[in-house]
Amino acid sequence: MHGSRTPKLGPVEAAPLQTSARPSLLVIGDHPLIDGVVAAAAHRHASVSWISADSSGPDSGGTAALRIAGPPDAPHAREHARQIADSATRAIIAFTDEGRQASAIEALRAEAPGLPITVNYTDGLFTARATGPGVRIVSQVQLAVRDLHWRNPPALIAQQLGQPRIHALLFGFGRGGNIILTDLLLCSLTGFQQKPLITIIDPRAAEREAALFRRCPELVESADIRFLDPGAVEDARHLPLDLLREAHADAPFTTAHVSIDSDARSLSLARAFHALATRERWRMGPVFTRLSNSRDLARLPVRQESAELVGFGANADFAESIGLFDPNSDYLARLFHQAYRRTAKADAPANRPWEELDEEYRESNRRLLVHLPAKLLTAGVDLAAWLRMPLPRPNDMGGIPLPDLATDPVLMETLSELEHRRWMVDRRLSGWGHGPVRDNEARLHPDLIPYDQLDEYTKELDRAIVREAWETLGSARGSGFFAQADALKGAMIRQVR
Repeated sequence: MHGSRTPKLGPVEAAPLQTSARPSLLVIGDHPLIDGVVAAAAHRHASVSWISADSSGPDSGGTAALRIAGPPDAPHAREHARQIADSATRAIIAFTDEGRQASAIEALRAEAPGLPITVNYTDGLFTARATGPGVRIVSQVQLAVRDLHWRNPPALIAQQLGQPRIHALLFGFGRGGNIILTDLLLCSLTGFQQKPLITIIDPRAAEREAALFRRCPELVESADIRFLDPGAVEDARHLPLDLLREAHADAPFTTAHVSIDSDARSLSLARAFHALATRERWRMGPVFTRLSNSRDLARLPVRQESAELVGFGANADFAESIGLFDPNSDYLARLFHQAYRRTAKADAPANRPWEELDEEYRESNRRLLVHLPAKLLTAGVDLAAWLRMPLPRPNDMGGIPLPDLATDPVLMETLSELEHRRWMVDRRLSGWGHGPVRDNEARLHPDLIPYDQLDEYTKELDRAIVREAWETLGSARGSGFFAQADALKGAMIRQVR
């Protein structure tokens, strides 16, 4: 994390793993995700209080759930929030209309200022209004995509297919497509593959492309991204065959992601593309399709002759994906942040306790985790074997050797350059560009240049992050990493072979 220019990270003391007593949860909102949250609470024998404006609510599944009608800022709802503040261990806010969430956050902060709040957002336009101490902003789509790529690393799939570069195909850019693109770019950079190619099929291609590069003007330096308009296609089963064949001829597809306006259309398009890939004998990785209703996953075909179909993003898996009842969520991200703070400048924007950290900087630490599989793959670690290992894994990576960076300076520089490329993608995705002097308001940074043009002081920042990742993976503290990795590999993916 290039927050301030700090040359070295010291050793990290392990943050103690925590346990909690029987939790009590306050849920505010009417989003379908609440069904999964309440079901997870029932499984954990947690009590739930639910505040919503709707007359119907999720099945409590035997949980002690209390529903209060009316808007979340109504007097009786606020009184209830005040009453449960002492016993609640966490609150979650999730409205279908995300514009309503800011007022719910303000009301809850006023009545229960010390209560940790998790808020689900899809639209980035609203997230700035929701940030602040004690508030965690999450995106169900983002968490699902991270888990998807953790279990199915695009770089590993391309390597197994013998492809020199990742070519990811995206159907739809409005319903989570931007999140898929972001995670693809952050998790896919390796030291042995060419710049990734992303092909996006969307009926509003020109508009989407203009908006993306207006927001992230220097992203073209990190990836080749092209938008293609499929034309007037009313039926999702009717694919733009010529466009797809030309795109595949340019570079074979590695994976395909389908995330359009409804589960039914996503499933229909995914099955149609899967059939096309089979007919064309395209040798490629999985076809991923976003399905919010877990019941739709049963409709995936059981038999495949080419690429497999993989569903992701079920609402029922949301609670586990955010570690709702896990006090050790963000364990490794916190370790990275602790290491950063020990040598950071006192006035650095990110030099604050985790609980007081702006969400942008928390997310920067989490994004360090996203890229770890690509670093392991670049270092020659048998990533496929590591992913196949039974759980839980021992702290020594289960007998899979971790290269010694102290005796391999070439690998150290390769991984450090890779970390710098990852950091540049991270910054570019946030709208940063190169400038001679750092300017946070204008989002300009002098380090957005190739690694070989950096001075030694700045290169040491990237080396320090690599050393810390290796030390964490190779020591007893690695148990925190493996615990988090195991959680990521949990319930969010439904795969049919």
